[in-house]
Amino acid sequence: MKYLFSFAFFISAIASYACSCANPGKMDNKQYEHYDFIATGVIDGIEEDDEVKMVFFNVSHFYKSGAELNDIVFTTALSSAACGISPNVGEEWLIYATRHADGLHVSLCSRSIVMKAEGMFGIPDRAQEDLLFLENKGQENEKYAIGNIETIQSEVLGESRTLNIYLPEGYSADSTYPVIYLLDGSAHEDFLHVAGLLQFCNYPWLKFMPKSILVGIENVDRKRDFTYPSRDEEYKKKYPTTGGSEAFMQFIETELQPYIETNYPVNGTDMLIGQSLGGLFATEVLYKKPELFNHYFIVSPSLWYDNLSLLEQEPAFAADNFDKEITVYVAVGNEGRVMKAVAKKLYKEVKSANKVKSQFEYFKDEDHASILHEALYRGFKDFNER
Repeated sequence: MKYLFSFAFFISAIASYACSCANPGKMDNKQYEHYDFIATGVIDGIEEDDEVKMVFFNVSHFYKSGAELNDIVFTTALSSAACGISPNVGEEWLIYATRHADGLHVSLCSRSIVMKAEGMFGIPDRAQEDLLFLENKGQENEKYAIGNIETIQSEVLGESRTLNIYLPEGYSADSTYPVIYLLDGSAHEDFLHVAGLLQFCNYPWLKFMPKSILVGIENVDRKRDFTYPSRDEEYKKKYPTTGGSEAFMQFIETELQPYIETNYPVNGTDMLIGQSLGGLFATEVLYKKPELFNHYFIVSPSLWYDNLSLLEQEPAFAADNFDKEITVYVAVGNEGRVMKAVAKKLYKEVKSANKVKSQFEYFKDEDHASILHEALYRGFKDFNER
């Protein structure tokens, strides 16, 4: 919000104010109590005649402010002028004011851009230290947020699940957006770098992807949620929690998607991203309930699980009565003969289906640990071309 502030400079007051301007002292929270108003502002106009100089500021950031600050006119000597600095349009200034019976009076002004550019040379000690304190205080208190962290209670899973939700630039409840559901979607897994990649692909000079809501699903037990029951007794002994993908799929269909549709402005286009075991689960959804998503990004899927039994099933998207058009992007890196073979087998299956548009990418310079980011970049770019 911009406020217009004008300062009248009285030549007779300059000499007397120069002393208070040069008074050194370290700023702390107690000293803030002396000021009713502290802010930075950029000069956007100067008017002067023989007696009075008026400087007009657009205030850009408030560190501390009193109430009712619209259209306030400050009438005082400009401290920085007393210290030998003249104002110029476009400069950023630090402004202090105290409330008096006849209004707010400026107590101190200093040109903060000049202080930064010139190493604060020639600026009063008090202004130097105050500005440093305010900048450090701002860095400590201000947080950079890219979305929401939400928790939903799942009756299907019998537990609460955490969602990390990225909202695109310019997000508005009056618009509608596609939704991308990201498996392995916690902050220490894939949420942050996929959100950054999506933001990059939304740049207006690229437009590789439509502006979308990203829903990162944090893991509780990924071996449980991403795998169907195995027929391998040894594997079940080694990983006893496996086999819960049916419940996790039900959670997505009956709880997660309705929750997002109720609380966010969506347009009915849903995408699913899964890698490794997440890629196995994404493939299972594709085979058993392909109608849940319009687009699938499947990277390095662990289709070796249970001796490739998932690929032995007849996929629902291949049925004659399946009438929803979907796209499937499959990618694999230099991850060994088996991983490459099963990814190609999946691609061959989806490519043969009438209602499926498919794309396959092989990344010879990436392995299982490094492939996801580059694969999604390529998948997002190809998505735009499609």
